[in-house]
Amino acid sequence: MNLSKSILFFLLLCGSVQRSFAQNTVSFTGTVQTLDGYPVYSADVFLKSIKSEKIINYTATDSVGKFSVEAFPNIYLLEVHSLGFRSFKDTIHLSEGMIPKQIILHPKEEGLSEVMITVTKPLIEKKLDRMIINVGDRPALAGSNSFELLKSAPGIYTSLGDHLHLMGKSGIRLMLNGRLQNLNEDEIANFLKTLPAEDIKTIEIITTPPAKYEAEGNAGIINIITKTQTAKGWNGNFALTGYQGDYGRLVGRAGFQYQGEQLNASVSYSGGKVNSFEKIEQYNNLRLPEGEQRYQSYNDERRKQFYNVLRSQIDFQFNEKSILSLASRTSINESNRPSTNQTFQTNGEDLPVDSFQTFTQEDINFNHYSTDLYYEYTLDSLNKKFSVSASSAKFGMQDNQNFTNIFDFQENTSEEQLRSDFDNETKIRALKLDFNLPYENILWETGAKYGFTIAKNNFLFENLENGTWLKNSDLSNDFRYKEHNAAVYVSVKKELSESWEIKAGLRGEFSATEGYSPTLEQRTKYDYFKLFPTFYLQYKASKNYQLNLSYSRRINRPDYSDLNPFIAYQSPLFSNQGNQLLRPEFTHSIEFSHVIHQKYILTPFYNYTNDYYSEFPMNISGSAETRYTFGNLGSNQNFGIQAVIPLKLTDKIQLQQTVLGLYQYYNISYAEISEKPEGFFWRYQFSAKIPFSKRLQAEVSGNYQSKTIQGFYHVGNSADLDIGLSYSFLDDKANLNIGLSDVLYTNRSKVAIEYPSQSLGFTRHNDTRLMKIGFSYRFGQKELKENTSFGSASEEEQSRN
Repeated sequence: MNLSKSILFFLLLCGSVQRSFAQNTVSFTGTVQTLDGYPVYSADVFLKSIKSEKIINYTATDSVGKFSVEAFPNIYLLEVHSLGFRSFKDTIHLSEGMIPKQIILHPKEEGLSEVMITVTKPLIEKKLDRMIINVGDRPALAGSNSFELLKSAPGIYTSLGDHLHLMGKSGIRLMLNGRLQNLNEDEIANFLKTLPAEDIKTIEIITTPPAKYEAEGNAGIINIITKTQTAKGWNGNFALTGYQGDYGRLVGRAGFQYQGEQLNASVSYSGGKVNSFEKIEQYNNLRLPEGEQRYQSYNDERRKQFYNVLRSQIDFQFNEKSILSLASRTSINESNRPSTNQTFQTNGEDLPVDSFQTFTQEDINFNHYSTDLYYEYTLDSLNKKFSVSASSAKFGMQDNQNFTNIFDFQENTSEEQLRSDFDNETKIRALKLDFNLPYENILWETGAKYGFTIAKNNFLFENLENGTWLKNSDLSNDFRYKEHNAAVYVSVKKELSESWEIKAGLRGEFSATEGYSPTLEQRTKYDYFKLFPTFYLQYKASKNYQLNLSYSRRINRPDYSDLNPFIAYQSPLFSNQGNQLLRPEFTHSIEFSHVIHQKYILTPFYNYTNDYYSEFPMNISGSAETRYTFGNLGSNQNFGIQAVIPLKLTDKIQLQQTVLGLYQYYNISYAEISEKPEGFFWRYQFSAKIPFSKRLQAEVSGNYQSKTIQGFYHVGNSADLDIGLSYSFLDDKANLNIGLSDVLYTNRSKVAIEYPSQSLGFTRHNDTRLMKIGFSYRFGQKELKENTSFGSASEEEQSRN
């Protein structure tokens, strides 16, 4: 403590002692830390009068960030100041038996070690091992879901089946508030579509995840941090949004949150009725020894979906050292999909040969139940911690389909009826232990995890013969799958100097899998142990230039359904089948990010994937049937560069731009087909926020992506343009928003596949041009602006990693 601080402390102490003759004082203690958990030494701590802001008492933190200050029982203004950090302010009610307070200081913008590079929302921060997007208010996403929001995030784009890609890689893993969601690529899209975009606070894009995280997922991890209440008390919210495209939709949500001294609790519900369509125009040209056969199909599917999602979480703070959390999620989704498919066959001279129609009635019921238990204990004053978490999840799906095929050939008409029943149940259990061990200039992390998964699939296929449903033993199938995963990891992070920071880690994972088909009498076992190193280096050359280098090795395991060898028919011409022999793929990733003038991010990168696996179509020899299956096809390389370029259009309007350029190269083969497709792919996306007034704001956002390659698939270009308008009123508690998505109706999929003996492809249209009108309202205690600006302990708990 310096001389001036000592004199000030002495004078205040004298006054305090004199007043103590009239009334007893009480002591108030706490700790002051950085965002990374390091103690802040010699920070100034003031107690001030609420009315006059006169200093009542003063102290400074010791070498481990602790402080203690005395005053008479009353309500005071608490302030903490330290060089290089933004000031902290809060009101406290001083009384006997108070729980020690943990204060987190945020760096000032001019002294950030992780530089903020934009001055408008979405605000982007580039840290040592991740990029953070502060979402804020986005009018163009008014009434939208998180999937629509992620499509506009830097470097993220979608492909076939709404699969998310990150900087040229597939296999994204999803985390919610730092906790991994056990979802495959299809389930990730469905999950995100039930999470309202306005509930999101920040998005963490981790393209090369540290050793602490699972090595699963070639593209890396997206961690979504949701908004939370920062002031003690309670609040609630509800929202209702209507959509109108070719069909109407109505979705709603409601939530309640309570935050007390020791207990925090929240519960939320979202649900909706979604009506939409999917239209597919498909061609399939077969060059067979007996001659060329051409097929042209038109499929029109009507979709009706009902979903309900209930989430809850309880956090209990036993004392300053320990916290226990219990979180649960229940999701029920029902979908009804009637469709009509008209197929025409012609010969090589385009003369009509045959035609048939397929009428399909599909009913899908999906349910997901999960429970997570988390306990954290702080070991010492340096904020060393250990945590243990247990997870239990159950997924279930029932898919019932009824087919009616009507064949019309040279005035002869015949009809056949078929039906299928697919029943899936997947159970996941996991236990994880983590240690976070900060020292003076170094941070160690270590831990272990064990997980067990069991999946059961039953597929019954029946034909209608003479009015009786008979089991088709050739197509019916049972499949069982088990997977054990055990992992250990260690990582170290060290500040070498004010300019240099380094982080390195190593993760080892052992996996043992077993797939068994009683119907086919096939059993496949596979086990392996792999090491996954990670490395990060950050150099802050000056205020205007920062350099980040990162490397990681990742694994992408097949989805359980991809391993199931049963055959499922879409029509007499198309079917699907998994591959029990499918193996994981492994990816090496290198990134070299440059942060320039605290605004621009330029990231050259390289990815190499071996044992690359993908879905692809193959003609069944001796028939007109094409079957989509999976295989380890070879290798894939991506050379790319991504640029984040903010541009100030006027004093009030900022244009946020992201440009991605990628050169793709594949070396793939399966059966007798071998190809080396390559080509350049680029994507441009932008968003511009236009504030007409404090309450009325608009936003325009969109993207364009060129043709690209995905294994054997050649995917056409696409574009999207969204506009939105938002108006807040009733002291900012109510919000009315209007939006229009896919204004030009250009968001569609175009795919082509070329084989020596076959050419096929399709164009898919969905109900994507939608008018959205939504209303939301928040009630209860309003969050304090100071707490929102300077953060709180609950913010750290959300972003725990």
